[in-house]
Amino acid sequence: MKGIWQRLLVAALAAGGLFGALRAELAGELAPDFALRSVGGQNYRLSEYRGQVVLLSFWASWCGECRSQLEELAGLYDRYAGSGLEMFAISLDRELDEVGDAARAIGVGFPTLHDPAGEVGEQYAVDRVPYVVLIDQDGVVRDEFVGYRTGEEDRYLERARALLAD
Repeated sequence: MKGIWQRLLVAALAAGGLFGALRAELAGELAPDFALRSVGGQNYRLSEYRGQVVLLSFWASWCGECRSQLEELAGLYDRYAGSGLEMFAISLDRELDEVGDAARAIGVGFPTLHDPAGEVGEQYAVDRVPYVVLIDQDGVVRDEFVGYRTGEEDRYLERARALLAD
């Protein structure tokens, strides 16, 4: 538990050069499976979404870039939810109340999951937020993006469309 929080703190303090960069640490590997509870109380297991393209967005309520990214992802979800694209916002906040309040304020319409101990974040080697992972229909990680700048959601959409076309 301590490891992810230390890395996130260091990353928050050292924000800069890697934002927006493509990571290759998990690309090509089977996405680590997980089960998490949503802010609404439902349980979600990643492996139950095989056959769909899945976008995971790791975030924290205190992260301004995360909030901006989630606002844009919410718009994408509204347009592409019925096309085989599933999205999950995975909060690394410790307190569930913070997660729910932030997600409601942002207007996230897709499942917002809570990873209070950072266990899923550890599985995905999250060391900065926001962090996006695109997973193909076979459960394989195809793309990883660290950080966010306005307009980058177009890259996520372009890659998701390519995966949906496969």
